[in-house]
Amino acid sequence: MLRSVSSSLVRSAVRAGPTTSASCPSVSALPSSTVGASRAMTILSKESKEEFKNQNYSARMAKTRRPVSPHVTIYSFPIAALTSITTRVTGCALSFGCAGLSIVEIFGGSGAALSLMQDIGGSGALVACGAKFSVAFPLVYHYLGGVRHFVWDAKPDLLTNVDVEKASYGLVGASVLISTVAMAL
Repeated sequence: MLRSVSSSLVRSAVRAGPTTSASCPSVSALPSSTVGASRAMTILSKESKEEFKNQNYSARMAKTRRPVSPHVTIYSFPIAALTSITTRVTGCALSFGCAGLSIVEIFGGSGAALSLMQDIGGSGALVACGAKFSVAFPLVYHYLGGVRHFVWDAKPDLLTNVDVEKASYGLVGASVLISTVAMAL
């Protein structure tokens, strides 16, 4: 019913051709259900359509002298976006780490992964601490990031800009602290 009403209004307006604003029904005269049903269309000539297809976005913006914005080199990501990206990156790192350790165990035979870890542990304090931190940080960060999202899903009223920023800084700080403690063990 709504589509037929809005379609008939559009068809009758198209058939009538160009009209003055006095004879054209205003948006307020249309039923409220048909207001969002249609929008004005941009009609391009065949030549301008082909020209538009041949230009990429940067060329069109250069022609209009408008900057391409926002660009990653000038855009300052908020801490919440950075922590969200880092959560995804740590998840991928954990997946690749587990896959790598599995490949070592499969192709190296039983106990090859344990032997590799013992070799890394015996390589000196600097190498051992770096290896421990590189395993502990993604694990702790990804886990705490998941807990943060679990809390936000359970209590969406905690999602204010100030609280999200505080939680993001807390996530980074707690992850570094816990990973450092795990590294020292």
